[in-house]
Amino acid sequence: MNPVLLLAALLPAIILLIRVYKLDKIEKEPRPLLVKLVIVGALSGVAASLIEAVLTRLLNRYYSGSELGYLLLENFVAVALVEELCKHCPVRRFAWKHPAFDYRFDAVVYCVFSALGFAALENILYVAQFGLSVAVPRALLSVPGHFFFAVYMGIYLGEAKRAEREGEGFLRDRFLRESILVPVLLHGFWDFSLSVDSPWMTAAFYAFVLVFFLSANHRLRAASEDDQQL
Repeated sequence: MNPVLLLAALLPAIILLIRVYKLDKIEKEPRPLLVKLVIVGALSGVAASLIEAVLTRLLNRYYSGSELGYLLLENFVAVALVEELCKHCPVRRFAWKHPAFDYRFDAVVYCVFSALGFAALENILYVAQFGLSVAVPRALLSVPGHFFFAVYMGIYLGEAKRAEREGEGFLRDRFLRESILVPVLLHGFWDFSLSVDSPWMTAAFYAFVLVFFLSANHRLRAASEDDQQL
């Protein structure tokens, strides 16, 4: 792959990784763990693409591609649910019981590193196929989208860990569900609004992105400032 294209594909994820790493102000996470999350997050993208292909083929048997039911199932289930679960799994597998997971904001860091590993590989594939013409819009929208979905995932996962430490099993399970459900709903609406061929939905998409990015950035900074030991 052309080095310029590779840099264009990787730079957005690298910038966002550095940002969340700097926001982890109290105690930095072990670098081997973070590297593992990035790598496994990227590999989870391969698993996601295979699962998505199977689910899309099943949907095509029962729906027309333009039907509302098809668009809802494709975007919220075949894409959003599959991808967010694939980004969630490395954190649950490698970080949940790790002794370094001792502050709430740690969960945000872990989820972002897994998600941006996923996003980096996805971006490499898109830029390799379509060139620099997609690099800028993906740097401004797609990669930050994965980043902010992961911020919400991490906020709820941090609350789940806190609840577990306090012996609140019901709350832990609730926050674990929300750590998947909230990113899935955000991701699903993002993709759904782009799939509907309507100027109103296009306008709704850009309005959603603006509000989502601003609110997620506020939640990210607040989570960093209000970090607490578990």
